[in-house]
Amino acid sequence: MTQSNEVTVTEVQRKIVYEGRDLADVNPAASVEDVVKIHALTTPELATAVVEGPELQEGRRVYTVKKRLGTKG
Repeated sequence: MTQSNEVTVTEVQRKIVYEGRDLADVNPAASVEDVVKIHALTTPELATAVVEGPELQEGRRVYTVKKRLGTKG
């Protein structure tokens, strides 16, 4: 009796979340930080945002983007 030594490789997708909504991964080859910078062109608060993660959820790497907290003045 022979055993199959097949290995299945599944690409892990990434998901970028900001304030509960998904940001489109406009360039999967780019870093998450670079994708967030691209989105900052239309959502200015992302220019100073912080990326946390990834967390593995449902077979995807989930990155959470949060506003950077700071003091004014």
